[in-house]
Amino acid sequence: MHEDVSELDSEAASALASLVGIGCQSGDTVMGLSAVRRARELAFVFADAALAQGTLGELSRLRSSGTRVYRVTPLRLLTAAAGREDVLVVGIKPGSLADGIAKKM
Repeated sequence: MHEDVSELDSEAASALASLVGIGCQSGDTVMGLSAVRRARELAFVFADAALAQGTLGELSRLRSSGTRVYRVTPLRLLTAAAGREDVLVVGIKPGSLADGIAKKM
């Protein structure tokens, strides 16, 4: 595990899944590595444990701008409610959704 990335346990990930799904509908959830890379500002990034260490290191650098980065095993615990089990990275934009996620963690 990359030293700058916290682990999100499966129970916590499952508890956040419905919020991530809601965020897909509102546009506050960003799905996929390319979309996360293009996002200007993110409150949270959740990455699958299967992600390459170099990419995880890249994502961990987002912490310098205030993004909280977590590794989830497996990420589909978060993304299944949104109908996406094929992504390895999810970002959450700042705002009310991010506030709700922070309260549940």
